[in-house]
Amino acid sequence: MRRLLGLLALWLVVVPVASAADLTGTWYVLVHYKDDASGKPDAMRWEDRIWIFERSGDELTWKEYPIVVFADDEGRFERSKRGYSRVIGAWEPNPGQRAQIASGLEVNTRGSKTKSLRGSDAAGWKSVGSAQPVSANVITYVEIWGLRDAGGKPVFLRNESLGSAAMDSLEGGTRYETQSASDDGSELRGSFERDGARHGTFRMIRAGAVSNVGKDGKTPNEKMRERIEQQVREQLQIEGALTPEAVNDALDAQSPK
Repeated sequence: MRRLLGLLALWLVVVPVASAADLTGTWYVLVHYKDDASGKPDAMRWEDRIWIFERSGDELTWKEYPIVVFADDEGRFERSKRGYSRVIGAWEPNPGQRAQIASGLEVNTRGSKTKSLRGSDAAGWKSVGSAQPVSANVITYVEIWGLRDAGGKPVFLRNESLGSAAMDSLEGGTRYETQSASDDGSELRGSFERDGARHGTFRMIRAGAVSNVGKDGKTPNEKMRERIEQQVREQLQIEGALTPEAVNDALDAQSPK
């Protein structure tokens, strides 16, 4: 018996106990999905964003930046005669992009949202929605954000409704359900579903603190255009600013026919 107790005590010391996930901080979220409602339902698509979680007393603040800016947009956007567009495919960050995620990305504040959630890790977290409309002439849009199992395998919920007293509400929702986590808790992986039409996977990668893109508020497309303009200038050995028409002519000449 004494030997058995000794072995049990040794096992309790050696075997690590799984710790609760700590969501506090900044995360880069990358989603790969297919859209059943699109013209190409079999095409793989992607979207990314930044999530920031902060705790204050009995509240959990969840902030989202939907416009993420990389110094290197390789694999994310492509140029054509129609302009610059998001690449269709399962984009993955390259080593340089992973390094920027770790050090901290730039974000555009346009479209950013912040929700204050009430609850607990055990009972779940939920944002407080506004009152429903009482007038037939008033149409409101409400988003309720929720979080379940925050200390284990988190499930992130986003429910949306649009309606008034004179019409039935139109509702939709997004669900990110964690299925696995890295040993150090720096990366979460799971399933993604939006409005019953978009299905895929998501990854959350712990990231460095973000910074704003600056007073110009340029989007990734605009920044990419500046880089391509610089490349065109260097190739054509042109000094000074290029007119938009000259840039378009140069891009059209280089674009595949």
